Amino acid sequence: MEQDNLIKSYYMAMLKCLSYVFVMVGVVTVLPAFMTFFYRDEEPYMWCFVFPGILYIFIGYFIHLCTEGYAVTNLKRNGGSLMVLLLWVVSILLGAIPFVLTKQYTFVQALFESTSGFTTTGFTVTDVANAPHIVLMYRSLLHLLGGVGLVLILSLILSKTFGMQFYMAEGHLDRLAPSLRNSARVIILIYLGFIIGGTILFIIFGMPAFDAVNHAISAVSTGGFSTKVESIGYWHSVPIDVTAVVLMIMGATNFMTSMLILKGKFRDALLNDETLITIFLIAIVSPIVIVQLLVNGVCQNTLSAIDNGIFQVVSLLTTTGLSTINDFLPNVTFAMAPILLLMIVGGNSGSTAGGIKAYRAAFGLKSIFYDARSEIEAGRIHRARFVYRFGKQDNIDATEQSKNHTYIVMYLLLGLLGTFGLTLCGYTFQASLIESFSALGTVGLSIGIVGPDMSNFAMFIIILEMIIARLEIYIVILGGARIVADIKELVAKVKK
Repeated sequence: MEQDNLIKSYYMAMLKCLSYVFVMVGVVTVLPAFMTFFYRDEEPYMWCFVFPGILYIFIGYFIHLCTEGYAVTNLKRNGGSLMVLLLWVVSILLGAIPFVLTKQYTFVQALFESTSGFTTTGFTVTDVANAPHIVLMYRSLLHLLGGVGLVLILSLILSKTFGMQFYMAEGHLDRLAPSLRNSARVIILIYLGFIIGGTILFIIFGMPAFDAVNHAISAVSTGGFSTKVESIGYWHSVPIDVTAVVLMIMGATNFMTSMLILKGKFRDALLNDETLITIFLIAIVSPIVIVQLLVNGVCQNTLSAIDNGIFQVVSLLTTTGLSTINDFLPNVTFAMAPILLLMIVGGNSGSTAGGIKAYRAAFGLKSIFYDARSEIEAGRIHRARFVYRFGKQDNIDATEQSKNHTYIVMYLLLGLLGTFGLTLCGYTFQASLIESFSALGTVGLSIGIVGPDMSNFAMFIIILEMIIARLEIYIVILGGARIVADIKELVAKVKK
């Protein structure tokens, strides 16, 4: 009987978490309706957001009432991963409904757009040139909620139950403050501070307020949704380009590093393997892309090529997907290999960016160096193996190296599996390869596959890749393992 009560409490506590998700997504769904105060002709679309938003809030409140009094201090094995997986899947499904109600999307297209928004990928099937402002704002708000992290917000609410398990399950391993609640609060304040500052700068440099808000959210969340078909390139403004570059870098930087910079601890921020490899990749790949732009005749002079080249490199490495050049990827030739490398590496761990993360890439390179050195010295000399994190040396062992190598291999295999799936849809291998890793890295720059006319099968492949990319591979695996274990337990219970 006691065991049955524990099981009931476990599932009721999970429902309680989902109640908060319903409320949060409901609030975000209602907010775009305020755009009708500025764009009166879009009032018919208002109800596509108000009705589902209010319904979500009501359902969340009802579930919360039904689960009042149920709480557990510890989840089952892999329970944190399962909860993270459920929270994101439910959020994406709820986020798709307003798109369907506008009657401008099929259900699969709405699911695709919602997934791209929450995972901060930036792939889109929206006709941006003709889309209502209310829809464009809703897309950006999905970036806002997905970028800062649903789990991070929940950790503020549920830190006394299993918030820490959520916090760590989503990849936030570094505490910025003594308590979890304060750490989450600091991260959210940093995130919102960058968005507000970016919005102000965009307006100062000539961007309309509506576009400024949307692009600031998109840049800091490393999302990529834009209000213009030409993206940032619409304004042809160097100050706007520079502002966007800074915002993208800050969004893709580990929140701990951002905190060190804000505190003036520049040495600790710089003496960090993630920071160093990010600087290295920007320095190495930018000249290649600049030359590519000059060779293609996209930029007529060197200064323009430098501006656009650095912008594209930062956008790719931070997995943002904003652009200053139309059809950039389809016209790339010799620069494609380093561009693919940027997509795979991605931004920092504990940031809004995707990819395998700069920390894993730096760790992998150091491991190769250490192993090669060990072979050369034939084990005669025992040397310490370490990585730099925030100004300190962290020793690493063989187990950590093995796990890191395994993750990188799994990531590459998933990218190739997605490539194979897209080739089955009739696309070329090169186009499928770039699109697959763009989805898996949550980059969102398309080589020409993503669009309203793509097949449902191709959409589902990219949807799965975007979800896996945002949650990271192990969360999906461990969450799936927990589901299988729970099903076995329920089946065994029914048979008794």
